[in-house]
Amino acid sequence: MLIQCTKALLDKIGIKENELVSSEDHEHFPNSFMAWHANFVSINRSKAIILMNNETRYPVVIYRPVKKDFSNLKDLIIEAIAEALRIEGIHQDLIEAYIATAGEIYFSKTANRAMVAKMNNVVREVGYMSEFLNKDTKIQKYISPLAGRNIQKFGGTDEYEYPIEKMLNCFGLLYDDKGIHALDIELYQLKIQIDLDDYDVWRRVSVPSTFSFRHLHNIIQTVFDWQNYHLHKFTVETEENKPVKIIMDDHPETLEFLDYEEFDIRQERFISLEEIFSKHTKVMYEYDFGDSWNHIVTFEKTKRSTELKATILDGNGERPPEDVGGLFGYKEYMEVMANENDPRYDEMKVWAESQRERKLNSEQINKRLTRVFGNYYHSQSFI
Repeated sequence: MLIQCTKALLDKIGIKENELVSSEDHEHFPNSFMAWHANFVSINRSKAIILMNNETRYPVVIYRPVKKDFSNLKDLIIEAIAEALRIEGIHQDLIEAYIATAGEIYFSKTANRAMVAKMNNVVREVGYMSEFLNKDTKIQKYISPLAGRNIQKFGGTDEYEYPIEKMLNCFGLLYDDKGIHALDIELYQLKIQIDLDDYDVWRRVSVPSTFSFRHLHNIIQTVFDWQNYHLHKFTVETEENKPVKIIMDDHPETLEFLDYEEFDIRQERFISLEEIFSKHTKVMYEYDFGDSWNHIVTFEKTKRSTELKATILDGNGERPPEDVGGLFGYKEYMEVMANENDPRYDEMKVWAESQRERKLNSEQINKRLTRVFGNYYHSQSFI
């Protein structure tokens, strides 16, 4: 595997000129697929190594490396690339085949100005998404899927592709003889029930196990058509240790009221479903701390898929309107809407039109679910 480094990274590694190899024969596939450009940069006042695959422009990020990491950089690079591919759902056999085919890591200089410009573009994109950089771990799991879905220009003026799609295509071309689909996804089947006493409102979804709890938040908002106007959190009860509270961000106003003695605090954009559901079968999701809509998320089973996507399977009932006033207000709303002779009926009906769940079919919901890799924002009209 060839790692083509900027001068900043070569200086940091401490490699001498006579230890560098030639980058010839790595301009075209399949050798270009076995080569990466790498830069050593500052993001949010912290250092990072950003790798970009020569063929696909797919990025991998190693964040806040320390001095000892540079003496073990080859192993760290392999580990980071393998983890990014695993999160994308690449078949484990193909990940191992790729690493074996690429072989031992060698370092060289960058290829040319054009490749350096492309790498600098990737660095900028990672910088734009810096909220997804986890300062507590070197290998960044969730920045690659985001940046890997930014369209890039390849070759001629009219050739544009997504790095992840080009990556999957390369795996297909290179290992077609193995008879293995490039993707091998573990899916979790989850039932999400809103705790509404006598009202039976739930959705069943299928979600990749490598998705984060930020993704799960976006999924819940989507399948119930919540408007994402309010704060939210996840809570996991444990038998042996203190409960886990999974929060939406690290904003000072959020952190101010957290009890670190009572809870194990985690951030939703950095913790995966597999970390929790491999040990626990139930998670509580609370949306809107005023109305306090509690959702019971129950793990049901696992299955395999060749598609990295979330899907709605079935469901029942319409969720409460936003800002209806919690469970008490919801019960009052249901009583009024069940009686057209109630003097509050007309006014309540008009108000509810902008607050109720839209009538979207499964095809529309699944189309919206393709957006969960980024931040989900409610829109009044379906696009």
